[in-house]
Amino acid sequence: MSLADSLDALRKGIDEVDEAIAQLLEKRMDHVRKVVDYKRSTGMAILDSSREQDILDRILAKVQNPEYIESIRSVYNEILKASREFQGRFIACDSQSGPARYGLVGEKLSHSLSPGIHSFLFKELKINAEYDLLEVKPEELTNLLDDLKSRGYLGVNVTIPYKKEILAHLDSLSDEAVHIGAVNTICIADSYRGYNTDYDGFGMALEEYGVKTKGARCAVLGSGGAARAVVAYLEDHGASGITIVSRDPDSANLKFPGLSCMDIASFHAMDYDLLINTTPVGMYPDIKKSPLQKEQLKGVGFVMDLIYNPIKTVLLQYSEELGIPNANGLYMLVAQAFRSEEIWQGRTLDRSLITKAMDEMRGKL
Repeated sequence: MSLADSLDALRKGIDEVDEAIAQLLEKRMDHVRKVVDYKRSTGMAILDSSREQDILDRILAKVQNPEYIESIRSVYNEILKASREFQGRFIACDSQSGPARYGLVGEKLSHSLSPGIHSFLFKELKINAEYDLLEVKPEELTNLLDDLKSRGYLGVNVTIPYKKEILAHLDSLSDEAVHIGAVNTICIADSYRGYNTDYDGFGMALEEYGVKTKGARCAVLGSGGAARAVVAYLEDHGASGITIVSRDPDSANLKFPGLSCMDIASFHAMDYDLLINTTPVGMYPDIKKSPLQKEQLKGVGFVMDLIYNPIKTVLLQYSEELGIPNANGLYMLVAQAFRSEEIWQGRTLDRSLITKAMDEMRGKL
């Protein structure tokens, strides 16, 4: 066996252990949820800090190799922290009377579909909750989360222009939020943790439309916040190449070092497997615009426009005229909201809810 073969075998062994650990952690969280339900039904306090230390002492006593003790201590502290944060959501819920409260934080929100999506999901899940639009000025960000917590909010979504600015006010971030450098979902409990469900929503949309990213050559129109989530997902899921297409390729180069960036005026989609529009060009009310000319689209395998209003942008009309498979951003919008609910409610939901919510939202566009 060659050295390379030996390394591959070792890595395969690590992968198998990682998969087993993930399954066991999921099983552990199932038990945590049952313990919380029992304590709530009997009126017991949910959090028990003394038990955490007992758990840690017992686990470390089982470690046979002293070299590993500090590393395992560090890992297990994070596991206990995650468990504590999960339980904290229920404490916050128990401490308030009336419906649970969630909302969307942004600057201008009058046209948002988010309240409709989340209200539909609450109804389907039989959750007594409300979802509010929370228009916030930049100077109000500093004390925003503390204020929302005092008012009984358990979680919020975050949209333009605060997805990056809110980072300074969070206690922790999920892995994808760290990768992207922006959040759109926050859990409000004993601490504030940020997530980016645009990442998951984009991925679920691609799965729904049967679009493969592994080995795909991808073009991303735009270099803003939405592009960051799209690029992170493509990088994590095996795209063979990613080109950022922008009106300002020099600026795009600074935002995405290491990726190919080109001017939108000279771009042609021939030989690309997937093209994603993350710009607002063509969005209501300027629905007669397109970020690309029809000729520039020829030869691409699939076009996804993250815009959902209108349902069919000029870019997607061009795609259809050229016989190119395409999709708008409505599935991604609903899927990211669905993923936010999974995070807030601490459980896996039936993905058929996304399609149901989409049907509901089409009637509102």
